[in-house]
Amino acid sequence: MHGAGPPRGADGHDRLAPLLLDLQEARRRLDRGRHLGRAADQQALRQRLLGALEAYAGALAETGAPLPYRLRREIDLLRGLTGQA
Repeated sequence: MHGAGPPRGADGHDRLAPLLLDLQEARRRLDRGRHLGRAADQQALRQRLLGALEAYAGALAETGAPLPYRLRREIDLLRGLTGQA
């Protein structure tokens, strides 16, 4: 679908792209960390992912783009899991 996704331009894509890469890396690290078996490590990885999600959500809001429902739910879930609800 054309037109979907983050806005482009100096205030849109240029700002969101690096944050999206950080978000994707945080997700990958948490996925790998689930196999470590240590709760403290997983909690730190959840915190990192939450920070990346919140940074991306904030940048989306600054551009005027809506926050996708899935991202809102993921933020809410991680806040609950990290005790920040």
